[in-house]
Amino acid sequence: MSETTALTREEKKDISKIFWRGMFVMNDMTYVRMQGPGFGWTLMPLLKKLHKNDENAYYEALKRNVMYFNTNPAFLPFIQGIVYSMEKENAKKPIENIGESVNGLKVGLMGPLAGLGDSFFTGTLRVIAAGVGMGMAMKGNILGPLLFLLIFHIPFYFVRYYGGYVGYKFGSGYIQKATESGLLKSITKGCSILGMMMIGAMTFLNVPFKLTIGGKLAGAKFDLQTVIDQILKGLLPLSLVMLLLYLLHKGKSANWLLIGLLIFAVIIGGIGFAG
Repeated sequence: MSETTALTREEKKDISKIFWRGMFVMNDMTYVRMQGPGFGWTLMPLLKKLHKNDENAYYEALKRNVMYFNTNPAFLPFIQGIVYSMEKENAKKPIENIGESVNGLKVGLMGPLAGLGDSFFTGTLRVIAAGVGMGMAMKGNILGPLLFLLIFHIPFYFVRYYGGYVGYKFGSGYIQKATESGLLKSITKGCSILGMMMIGAMTFLNVPFKLTIGGKLAGAKFDLQTVIDQILKGLLPLSLVMLLLYLLHKGKSANWLLIGLLIFAVIIGGIGFAG
């Protein structure tokens, strides 16, 4: 289907279903996979329709769509629209390494779109809407809270609703061509690299693991954390995350790893080795 071809009634119904079911994605949040379970739940009836004659293919599709995912909800249907178009093409003609392609695309897009959505909708538009609404509400004007809702939610839900159509049409127009030409492999690789860069940045910013071991060595002040930072800044958080990823890859339970990490943090923090 070309990029300019109008969607059929059935396709519009599918995209609308993505929008409405996607409203409940945040209800399925977990600390391990974040929005992943909700992402898969949103696509569940559509995947079941695509693979109605092949139960194993349905469960495989569902399995790859509940993996870790987290982005701003405004752009959620856009990514789901692209993924659904990929799944639709795969149901017609199997795509090589479809799991890697789907998850690579999701990981590559979720970070930049999360940053865009958080900065614009949460950090800018919501503040402006709150300023306008509070200004009128403080004067006793009942339009204050109403204006806040309208200023923030009309653009938010406009992007959220039509994002699904844009994502689906984009995917429908290019996924098949990209698969046949080999471009999809390049896109998947690029998205995977970008996703790994985002994970590295998030690790450095959000894993506060620093040693507090110090003293005097040969009459000079010695700080072990400073020495480690001179070797590679953020080496300890990176090593910790890589260890956890290795254990997850080996089949260890994420819940037990979280418990073990909590106990480890309490012990080394309690004896003063880290802070």
